Amino acid sequence: MPNRHQNFAHRIAAHAAPAMFWISLVFLVCQSVLVVLWVDVPNLEETLIRDPVTDEAVAFTLPPISRTEVAATLLMLLIWPIVITESIYHWLTRPWDTETRWTHFYSFVFCICPSLRMCARSFEMGNRIWLPTLGWRKADARLRRRLERYFSLPMIWIALLIMPVLLIELLLKNQVAQYDWLRFALHFSTGAIWFCFAAEFILMVSVAEKKIVYCKTHWLDLAIILLPLVSFLRSLQFLRATGITKMVRLSQINQVARMYRLRGTAIKAVRALVLLDILERILRPSPERSLVKLNAQLVELEKEAKAVRRKIAKLERDVPVEMCAEE
Repeated sequence: MPNRHQNFAHRIAAHAAPAMFWISLVFLVCQSVLVVLWVDVPNLEETLIRDPVTDEAVAFTLPPISRTEVAATLLMLLIWPIVITESIYHWLTRPWDTETRWTHFYSFVFCICPSLRMCARSFEMGNRIWLPTLGWRKADARLRRRLERYFSLPMIWIALLIMPVLLIELLLKNQVAQYDWLRFALHFSTGAIWFCFAAEFILMVSVAEKKIVYCKTHWLDLAIILLPLVSFLRSLQFLRATGITKMVRLSQINQVARMYRLRGTAIKAVRALVLLDILERILRPSPERSLVKLNAQLVELEKEAKAVRRKIAKLERDVPVEMCAEE
């Protein structure tokens, strides 16, 4: 009976892992869309609509809720119950002991943010993770090095997208205000950068054995992901949707302006962190370079060790001769 239950759990895990990976990835895409709509779009509007005399942001009305925002929100609301249902199933079927306490804790975290479920370890599959094209893999140092090699160069190119975004916003403000396709390109670039950083971070944290240590080591990536979310102040949009903003007085316009400035400061800080991350990734030695360097050091040390062994052998041959001569 236990074997039948174990085999059933294995089959469920084997079939559910690919589906949950793509569902969590879609949730992350929706999050990147909302980051653009709630943080990047207001920031760009503020930089384009300024008083030429005072250089202050001109008061403007809150943008209406877009169809894209509604679609992304509805899709996230559809995914949330799926992840929560899976977590409840795991709480009921997996044992509760010291070995699985972190597994149950992670299931609770997935209920809060379903995108973190993307590369979760499966208790039923021996704490392995499922990855596209790779299948089930053991989350160890070998897999971590392989993924680091895979992501190193593409992530540098993705981060470099921030350079044309900054140049266009600084030098082509009139064109950005005039052409919708240029604004869309800027917003798409911002969303793509945030999505790629978040996806890579979730994957590497899932593989890392010491997750807190990984977060401390890669604090730049974590800051790039969290800063737009922390700066998110969508309460006024909620009030507007419920019609309560009709009671807002004119004196509160300054609060709206401060909210948008906070978003603008956050997105500027994110872009600065992306630039720092580019430098950090470029200066960070790649595993291949480190391996070549260490092999070269090993060869030199082996040569020195051979020389030391020859000296020791010569001394061992000379010592008995000297002792016999003294006798």
